[in-house]
Amino acid sequence: MSHDARHLKTYGVSYFFIFGALAAVFPFYPLLLQHKGFNPSQIGYIMGAYDLISMSGLLIMGFLYDRIGAPKRTITAIILISAVILLSLTLTSFPPVVILLTIVLGFFIKSPSSLLDAHFGQALPDHNDSYGRTRLGGSLGFMLMALLIQVTGAVSGSQPVSVFAGYGITMIFTIAVLFFLPVAKPHETQESGAEKKSGFLSSIKTFPRLYWIGLLIGFLNSLALSGHYTFFSLMLKNRFGMENVSGFWAIGPFFEIPMFFFSTILLKKIRLRTLWSFSMLAGTTRMLFYAHSTTLLPLYIIQISHSFSFGINHFCMINLINRKTPASERGLAMSIFTAVGMGLSLFAGGIIGGTILKFGDFALLFQVFSLFPLAAIAINFIFLPKEVRS
Repeated sequence: MSHDARHLKTYGVSYFFIFGALAAVFPFYPLLLQHKGFNPSQIGYIMGAYDLISMSGLLIMGFLYDRIGAPKRTITAIILISAVILLSLTLTSFPPVVILLTIVLGFFIKSPSSLLDAHFGQALPDHNDSYGRTRLGGSLGFMLMALLIQVTGAVSGSQPVSVFAGYGITMIFTIAVLFFLPVAKPHETQESGAEKKSGFLSSIKTFPRLYWIGLLIGFLNSLALSGHYTFFSLMLKNRFGMENVSGFWAIGPFFEIPMFFFSTILLKKIRLRTLWSFSMLAGTTRMLFYAHSTTLLPLYIIQISHSFSFGINHFCMINLINRKTPASERGLAMSIFTAVGMGLSLFAGGIIGGTILKFGDFALLFQVFSLFPLAAIAINFIFLPKEVRS
C-alpha cells in the first residue's frame, strides 16, 4: 500500500472518531438545556449565542492554525478543552453558569473537523478528488455512534454526564489517530514567489470572488438546516414525547455514505451549479416535512434527504475551496466557511426560531425556514460565473 493510500485511510479514521464524538453531543444538547430548566424559545436564543461564539472561535482557530505550525497539537488541545467544558456542565444547573459554559463550548467544539479539512487539503493537495470518499468516514462515525446510542440508550439529554462520557471516550481514539496523519506542508503548494500573508485582512483579500458567492449560497442553505440542528430534537420531544432521538440522526449519515463516495463522479457529470440546486431543493422539502408531519413515519423518510441538503452542500463548498483558494490560507478559508455555514447561519436560525416560538409553533418555524434555500437557488443561477455553471 502506498504512503498516500495509508494517509487517506488515516484521515478517514480521524473523521470517523471526530464525528462519532459529535453524535453524542449535537442531537442531545438542546435536550440537555431543556433538562436544565430552559424552554424551547429560550433554548433557541441560547443556541444562537452558542453558534455566534462558535463563528468567532472557528475564525480565530483557523487563523491561529495557519500561523502556529503545529496542527495536530492545536486540534488535540481544542478537543481536550471541549471535554473539560462538557464535564463542567455535569456539575451545575445554575442558569447563568450553564449559559456561560454553553457559549465557551461553542468557541471550541466545532473547530477540529474544520481544521482536519484544512490539514487534508494542505498535506495531500494532489488528492482533493479523494476528499469525498475520505470524508465519508465522518458519516460512518456519526451514524454508527447514533445507532449505538439508540440501541443502548447510553446517552440522554436528561443525563449530562452521559453526553460528556460519549464525547470524551470517543475523542480519546481521535487524539491517538491524529498523530499518524502526514505532515501538512502549506508552503509547497504556493505559486513560486508568493509571500506568506501575516494579517487576517491581507489573508482574506487573497480569496477570489467565487469563494464569497459560494459562501453566501452555503450560508442560506445552512440557515434552513439550522431548523434541524437546533429545533428538530426539541420538536420530537415536545410534539411526540420522544427522549431517545439518536435513531433519527443516524439515518441522514447512512445515506450520506454513497453520496460522498460518488461525489467526485457526480460533480463531473452534473456540475457544481446543478448539484448545489439539488441540495437547496432538498433543504426546502425537508423543512416542509418537519412543518406538516403529524406522525413519525414521514420524518423518518425525509432524513434520507440529508445526503443532499447537508452532504452535497458541504462537498460543493469544500471542492470550491480546494480549487480556488491559496493552499497557505486554506485553514482560514475552511474555518470561515464553517464559521459562516455552521456558525453564523445557526446563530441567525436560533434567534429567528426562538422568536417564532415565542409567538407561534414548530410548524410555523419550519415553514419560514423552508424559504431560505429558495433564495440560495436564485443566487446560484444568477451570480455563479460560467466556468462553474457548466
